[in-house]
Amino acid sequence: MQYIYGTADVTRHKKSVVVLGNFDGVHKGHQKLFEIAKYEARKNELETVVFSFYPHPTWVIGNKRKSLLMSRRDKKQMIEHLGLDVLVEYPFTEAFANSSPEEFFTEVLIKKLNVSVLVVGSNYYFGKDKAGNPEFLKKLGKQYGVEVHVVEAVMTEGKMISSSKIRSLILEGKIEEANEMLGHPYMVVGRVVQGKMLGRTLGFPTINLIADPDRVYPPNGVYVTKVKLYSKVYLGITNIGFNPTVSGKRKMIETHLIDFNQSIYDEEVEIHFYHFIRPEKKFENIEALKKQIAYDTEQAQHFFNSTINEIAK
Repeated sequence: MQYIYGTADVTRHKKSVVVLGNFDGVHKGHQKLFEIAKYEARKNELETVVFSFYPHPTWVIGNKRKSLLMSRRDKKQMIEHLGLDVLVEYPFTEAFANSSPEEFFTEVLIKKLNVSVLVVGSNYYFGKDKAGNPEFLKKLGKQYGVEVHVVEAVMTEGKMISSSKIRSLILEGKIEEANEMLGHPYMVVGRVVQGKMLGRTLGFPTINLIADPDRVYPPNGVYVTKVKLYSKVYLGITNIGFNPTVSGKRKMIETHLIDFNQSIYDEEVEIHFYHFIRPEKKFENIEALKKQIAYDTEQAQHFFNSTINEIAK
């Protein structure tokens, strides 16, 4: 997949199917848009172009900066895995936010991206005063000879799937519900840093990541996870928080890998979240913490060994 960030090099010489959106989380709704785009591309021998923005619009305009479900790199990797040809991250600026939708349609989609088919979600909008909504895009499509597909939101158990809804579920610690909407486990990726090495002295060595302030995280506490490392997957328990028992000062993501005891500082890991075990708490002493970690480990093994959670394997 070709990746483009910027405005100068987005020109496509081949006719394209363009999918518009921010695609935070690359959830089931986004995946449906991509499947439609790939179908149209195969049918008409077109190139698939995913058109997104960076930074996130709320980081430039509005009163509240949104925390994101995934990093730019993770989003790129997942879109590539789904088989799209090109990902464009277009710079989002105040000037662009105040531009007219028709200007974007003609100057970017038609002249630069050579769009033949446009795919958007039914709740998508852009431009000044949110004028670039699906109905307006359909009107422009008829005017300029572009086929516009407006895709209805994907539903699960009567609830509309959206990045905003998934953020809310994660913030509430409802990992299973969030994963169902995502279509994949909620994931944190980062490089392992050196911690206090307390886990090793307790017999439960851990790997530590520093929490990214731009990411959304579930409530502080302990979770059943799986960790991808060196192309292998290990069962783990992950604590998000400040380690109050040992007076931690910085929010960390600390994971004990079951049946793994190697030093992997500065290695990149993927932590996939499946289930909430308990809130973070301060224990009376180290021995009590040690007993709790042992119990949490048993809970994680039971979760993955149960037939109910066979799908999580």
